[in-house]
Amino acid sequence: MKSLQKLFEVSLLITALGVFCQSCRKDPGNYVYKEVNEATVTGLDSFYVVTKGEVLQITPIIGYTQDKIGDTVNYEYAWLWINKDGDKPRIPQKIGTMPILKARMNNPLGLYNYSFRVTDKRTGIWKEYYFKVLINNKFYEGWYLLSETKGQQSRLDMLNYKAESKKYEFIPDILTAAGSALKLKGTPSLISYFRSNGIPSLTEGGGEAIVVGTSEMATFLGTDSLQYLPSYDFSSFVLNQKNVAIGKGSKIYAADPYVFLWANGKAYSNTSNGILSEISRIGPGDLFLPPPSFIAAPFIAGTNSAVLFDETSSEFVWYPGNSANSCYPLPNEETLFKNKIDKNLLFMKLVENSKNEVFAILKDKIGDKVYLAKFTAEKQNYFAEITNTPIAQATHFEISSDFGYIFYSVGNKVYSYDANLKLNKEMLDYGNRRISLLKFEKINSNTPNERYAAIGKHLCICTYDEADLSGSGSFEIYSVPPANAELVKEESFSGMGKVISICYRTR
Repeated sequence: MKSLQKLFEVSLLITALGVFCQSCRKDPGNYVYKEVNEATVTGLDSFYVVTKGEVLQITPIIGYTQDKIGDTVNYEYAWLWINKDGDKPRIPQKIGTMPILKARMNNPLGLYNYSFRVTDKRTGIWKEYYFKVLINNKFYEGWYLLSETKGQQSRLDMLNYKAESKKYEFIPDILTAAGSALKLKGTPSLISYFRSNGIPSLTEGGGEAIVVGTSEMATFLGTDSLQYLPSYDFSSFVLNQKNVAIGKGSKIYAADPYVFLWANGKAYSNTSNGILSEISRIGPGDLFLPPPSFIAAPFIAGTNSAVLFDETSSEFVWYPGNSANSCYPLPNEETLFKNKIDKNLLFMKLVENSKNEVFAILKDKIGDKVYLAKFTAEKQNYFAEITNTPIAQATHFEISSDFGYIFYSVGNKVYSYDANLKLNKEMLDYGNRRISLLKFEKINSNTPNERYAAIGKHLCICTYDEADLSGSGSFEIYSVPPANAELVKEESFSGMGKVISICYRTR
């Protein structure tokens, strides 16, 4: 039996050696290689910008690797619409069959993927070249700035971003420029762009919204056209069809898919039904009775769950989100301060850093002592008085999520305060101009974008000359360096009124 096994192993070895020797034999090399004819295309850019409704014309230069004459009879040309950028793959649609493309761009606004394919009909070999087309309008993307003008009126201006030049074009009174039927009445309150699944389908946004509000009105606008209809009234987004956004100082805090509104001392959020309803307090007593309402400070710090401040009881309260419509006592342990703090809230913001902390700036009800509290719903992290600063007289506040610096304005000056170093620093002096706004803009976009990320880190400062409310306003954008370095001005624009509210419309 062992001898048979040994014979079998020897047989396998001989067979393997034979195969190896066969593989080492010289290749006779009797192959004929013939270069194929392919199209070469130049003069075709990778990116085009066209206004909706206009004709896009592309005239490429077409050559062929093995055909100097290039008789068009021998070739097939196809201009293909592949899909909208970011959408799922689809069967490409042919929009042209000639060497030159002439196509009217009537697709909805957005960025689209296209290709140009040239096929040699004699061999069936084809070559394809890809490019993108941005279909936009004259107010496709950019900053909206809502200003107070002479006579206590409102005007909406725009800094329209031009993708081809990567610069902004100032368009005063954008509603008139867009041919919108909306005429703003009253003093300015808010301009907001946001995304939410609960937005009424009455505008063309498809989950997007632009809302403008004044002391006398609040309404949606067509998100692509800025058009207006009476049915766009903001009441369509509110429980019981009441336009609760009308009022001076109203604010929208948007974090897709949740939307918060503060107006006239009340806070609202969209719940499971998608529309806004008032946030109330859970209090003692009969659970079958409706929960009591409360006077909310005009700051909502959160995205889904949030911290609010009850001005009636001078107390931080917690809104748990998840389709609730009531606030509860904060669940944290009061290790540094009482949640029922008995102080006035000057400013509050969720600082979206590694800790996702709420920063709250408070002031004694009597006297000028100002304090900074930093906490989450579960834990208190910091509480101390802010000393040796003029912050008690501040009129505007903002906080950098990158560094936690507090920016505030007193009179015509902008200051920075670093709580870690207890360092207060004067940053800017605007002389005889007044400051109307400090803001880090929260970018609402479903598309990761380095430019959008940079915009969200820039400090926006708006100033004006009181002698000319209608045209003296300026809008400046600063980057914030580390180590308490000086602010760096990135861009500056003028021609606005007294800017009260801003937002950035992304794509």
